[in-house]
This record gives sequence, structure tokens and C-alpha cells, in this order.
Amino acid sequence: MAEDELTQTGIRVGGWLPAVPAEPARAAEPPPGPRRLPDDPDAPPAPEAPPAADAPPAPDVPAHADAAAPPAASRPAAPVRHSAPEGVTARLAGLVGPAAARVRTAVGVAPDRPTRVGVARARRRRRRMILAGAALTAVVLALVYAGQGAEPDGRPAVPAAAPTPTPPAPAPTAAPPTVVPVTGNPALPGGPLLNLDQEPVPPSVSLTVLGTRDWRHWGGAGAASVERKQRGTGEIGDLGGDRLEHNAAASALTWTDGTPTARQDGTRSGVFQRGAGKSFALSVAGSGDLRTVRLFVGAFSAGARLEVRLSGGGDPAVREVALAAGDRFLQYVVHFRAPLGQRLLLTWRALTVVGAENDGVTLEAVTVS
Repeated sequence: MAEDELTQTGIRVGGWLPAVPAEPARAAEPPPGPRRLPDDPDAPPAPEAPPAADAPPAPDVPAHADAAAPPAASRPAAPVRHSAPEGVTARLAGLVGPAAARVRTAVGVAPDRPTRVGVARARRRRRRMILAGAALTAVVLALVYAGQGAEPDGRPAVPAAAPTPTPPAPAPTAAPPTVVPVTGNPALPGGPLLNLDQEPVPPSVSLTVLGTRDWRHWGGAGAASVERKQRGTGEIGDLGGDRLEHNAAASALTWTDGTPTARQDGTRSGVFQRGAGKSFALSVAGSGDLRTVRLFVGAFSAGARLEVRLSGGGDPAVREVALAAGDRFLQYVVHFRAPLGQRLLLTWRALTVVGAENDGVTLEAVTVS
């Protein structure tokens, strides 16, 4: 092959391609044996190193090789990495990122890529928080229990005794079983009948309960005021007269069916007349049925007399109260039967008085059943 052809193909014998030197031969490694100390007299002599092989002579390069070498071909420039300065956002991210990771680790929030150490620390931190919360709850409960178990002065609390049930107030005097409707047949038919008794005054009297047919109360809104049963029969009559009002009755009078006052939870009002010889005169119409009349009256430092009789004739029934100082209140019960058109007549009169200005007789209420 001619020298020019070899030059065109890029091959030049002995000029462009340098000779590759041959690798020196490696010495054979001695077989492994027991290790010995450097000063061991029994150690065998170290083998001598073989002489180094001569290096091959450098190939002859003609003197005209450099002059005849073709110029280097032009190569495209290698792309250079962008070297512009980093933006502000990238720099802030580089500064904030490590700090944010440390903050998340400090507060117990696992980082984006948690490590075993971080996870263990977070677990220990949560465990401590749970134990601290449980201990705080136990302390609070103990303090509350201790506060409930002692009085303000340090004495142990004594459970309060169960309240003793208060006995109910005595019920008002019940109406007798001989009460019948207005238009009914006589409960105990027969001739005229009259009976008078005296009973203790209860602390509370329900005019609604005792006056199933009719009732009347005097006083409460002045000496001339009168309360009646809203749907009463109208059997009670009053002859009237000069009267004064008082609020000293022994019984609390109540009702739930009155007029003009529909309901009263307890009043001690009534009327009275001053001086000896003064009286109250009432009447109750007869219908042939057995009736029960209850009269609530009193005496202010006076001696008094109650006279009860039938308008058709017959002997009257009488009860007297001896003269004495002080206020006294009484309940009289009258059982009577009178034919239709006749009436029961009642007169409560002051016989004598002690002598004070307001001594006399009183009138509070009357009921019919």
C-alpha cells in the first residue's frame, strides 16, 4: 500500500500510533506459609527478586513525522452547563428546608422521609405526653374527691340525714254521707228533724269541700263584701245589719269555686258586731231532704248564745258560750229536715261583753251540703 493511501485512511505506520509497551512479567507468589517474626532465626531466607526485564526500545519516529502530520479536524464545542446565578426562590428553599425539617422533628411530626431514629423519638414523645395527661387527670380527680369528702373547716363530711316527712295537715271536716243532689229524691224521707252539735275548729277549712250545695263567706274586701259559691243553690239567706270587718279567725278559709273571687288559698277575714244584744240572723231553705249546715262564728270577750229552730214550729236547739275575756272561735253542725217552703232559722247573739270597745260576736262562713 502506498504511503499516500495510508495517509488518507488515517493510518501511519510507526508515526501516528505509538507502540504499546509490553507488561512486565509478574513474579510467582510464594505459597502461603506460617507467619514468622522478623528476627526469627529459623525463618528461611527471602527469595531474591528476578532481574527486571529490559524495556523495549522506543520506536523510531521519523524526523518529518511532525511536519507531515495532518492538521487536527475541527470538533463541535461540547455543551456547557448553565452557570447563571440561582433564583431567590431556590436560595430560600435551600435555607428553609433544613430548618423546617428540624422544627418538624422537634414537635414530633415525622419528616417527609422519616428515619428509624426520628420515628423512635416521636413514639417516645407521644408516650410521655400520654403518661403526663393520665397523671394530671388522676391528680385532678383526687383533688375533687378530697374536696367533696371534707367540710370547709377540714372536718370530714357527714351525710345529711333523710328529711323527715312532714305529716299532712288535717283535712277539712268532710261532708256527711247524706248529701244528695238538688233535684234528687229525699235521702232520709220523714218528718221534720233538727239536731245541733259543736265540733272543734280545724286549722284549715275548705268551703268548696264542705259546701257541696252552697256556701257563703263574709269579709275580705270590706265589711259589706260577700263571697258565694259560683254555682250554688242559693239556699242561704242573710238579714244583714251594721257590721265591721276583722282578720283574726282561727281557721284559714279556702275555696276554688267562688264568686266574685274564684279562688282563695287561705283567708282569716270575717265580720263582727260590737256590744251586748247585737246578733247575726241567717236562714237555709228546706226541700224535704236531710241537710247539713256548718256555721263558723266567734266571740270577742263576750258571752254568746246560738238558737236554731225550724220555721214550721217546734222546740229550738240552743248552745251557749260563757262570758270570758279573749277571742274564741267555734264550729256548729246542724242536721235538719224541713218540707219544701219552710226554712231553718239561725241566730247568733251576744249576751254580755267584758266592756272593751270591740267586744261582741263574729261571723265568718256557713256551708250547706
